[in-house]
This record gives sequence, C-alpha cells and structure tokens, in this order.
Amino acid sequence: MVACRRFMLAFALALPLAGSSVASASDAMELAQAQPQAQPTPDPSPAPSASPTPAPDAQSTAVEPIGNVATVTGIATVIRDKNSYPLRVRDDIYLNDVVQTSSNSSLGITFNDATTFNLSASARITIDNYVYEDGGKQNSGIFDVGKGTVAFVAAAVAKTGNMKITTPTATLGIRGTTGVIDVPEGAAANSARNVNIKLYPDADGRVGHIDVDDRTSGTRLGALTQASSGFA
Repeated sequence: MVACRRFMLAFALALPLAGSSVASASDAMELAQAQPQAQPTPDPSPAPSASPTPAPDAQSTAVEPIGNVATVTGIATVIRDKNSYPLRVRDDIYLNDVVQTSSNSSLGITFNDATTFNLSASARITIDNYVYEDGGKQNSGIFDVGKGTVAFVAAAVAKTGNMKITTPTATLGIRGTTGVIDVPEGAAANSARNVNIKLYPDADGRVGHIDVDDRTSGTRLGALTQASSGFA
C-alpha cells in the first residue's frame, strides 16, 4: 500500500512537468514558424574591369599647352572644341586653337620656341600644326591667318625646322625672320583685296626671307629677301 501511494504521488508530480515540456515544445514550434526564413545572400556584383594602363607612347601624347597669352587689349577669344572662351594674360594656347580679336582689340601670343604673333583688331589665326623640341631636328609649325593684320617674329621652329604661314591665297615659307601679314576680309587672288606680305629685319639686324607659294597649286610666286620689302 505504501509503495502504491508513493507511485501515485510520483505520477501526480510528473504530470505538470510533462505538460510544461509539451507546452515549451509547442511554443518553440510556433516561434519558429513565425520567424521569416533567412533569404540567401546574393552574390556581389562583379567589379568593373580596370582600364588598361596606357602605353608609354600614349602617355607622352597627353595634351599640353604650346604657348600662352602675353598681352591682351580689349576683347580676345579662343575657339576650342567648338566652344568660345575669353582670353586673359597667361592663358594657355593649344594645338588647333582658333584665336581672334574683336574691333579695337589686340592679342599677343608667345609660343614655346619663343615665336611670337601679335594680332591687331578683327584678326584671326588658327594653329594647325606645332611641334617643338629643344634641340630637335623635326620642329614644325603651320599657322593659318584667316583675316586681319598679324605681325610675327619667328624663332627656333623656323631656324631648326619648317615653319609655314598659310593665308586664303598663299602659303608662306618662313625662314627665320620678322614680318607682317595683312589679310582683308574676303581676300582673293587676282583682286584688289589680296593678301599683303611684308618682310622686316630681326631685332639683331639680320634679314631672313619668306618664300611665297600659291596655296592651291603650290606654284612659287616669289620670295622676299630684302628688308622692308613687300609682296601682294
């Protein structure tokens, strides 16, 4: 009888514990069902491929200025990449720039080889080509005078390489000298409104010369070899 009572007491005490375990398991199951399932982490987007390192030759051809503005009076502008910008003293000049002056204005440019161009009012020039290396043998320059009066003093490019000035009607071979070019608006060959070219002594008294060729055919038209001489 005592053994039976002990068994009944143990069974009665065990019932709440078993119920508790069942409840806990049920609660745990409900909690697990309520939790959102973890989403898989997406793979990271591939990093963009790095640009290839430029070859040494490509790095050496980076755009660099070939001259700068020495003087400005009034309004002068540069057309660069189809955009127009005002010019101020010490502004850089680049290959293919079109520089021009307004009325009652002037502009002075000094290039890396010390060649200078001075534009009077309503003048325009384009730098079509310019290669200069100190001590180099392949120096060259082509400057197109589209209109107006432009004075120039040639320096190292003309003395060590090939410098040319083009106009609407003529191509000038500059052989280390000082000169003035006047291009009237609408200049044309065989007309009163033609290009005028003048040769002057350099600052040291030396006189160079200017070869004058027809721009279209390349035919030699003449040459200036004497100081203060002119050609039309």
